[in-house]
Amino acid sequence: MIGVTNANEQQALNRAQEVRQFEDSNLAVKGLLDSGLSTLPPMFIHPPDLLSSLKHVVGLKTDSIPIIDLSGSNFDRRPSIIEEVARAAHEFGFFQIVNHGVPTKVLSQTIVAVKAFHEQPAEVKARIYRRESKTGVAFFTSSVDLLHSNTFC
Repeated sequence: MIGVTNANEQQALNRAQEVRQFEDSNLAVKGLLDSGLSTLPPMFIHPPDLLSSLKHVVGLKTDSIPIIDLSGSNFDRRPSIIEEVARAAHEFGFFQIVNHGVPTKVLSQTIVAVKAFHEQPAEVKARIYRRESKTGVAFFTSSVDLLHSNTFC
């Protein structure tokens, strides 16, 4: 490519092109699966240099999801609950909330609605796919800054 002086710049250009193609497809991650893709695109794979620089959290149990109990979450427990959420998000990446008071029926209906949305034809979902979320309803991949993030999720 004209103007590309080294392999890192070429890799950045290739990545930018791959991200643009992904964005232009308006399909998000599920759309890749639905399209029959059989291998993970490189933009979703941590580069080896990034993997080697990741710190391992000592003592983190990766065989169970952190569970945060909101029962009795009166004002006195609020600071400790906030700390639990922050720790779980930072060290594990996600967590489960229990005793939150949301009825099981509401949770079940929400899951059914989310699955129904994602099972719609790609062209239906593409009409609301966008990077910005300030326009009301938006559908996008969870990595907000695709061009500048090292990895996507």
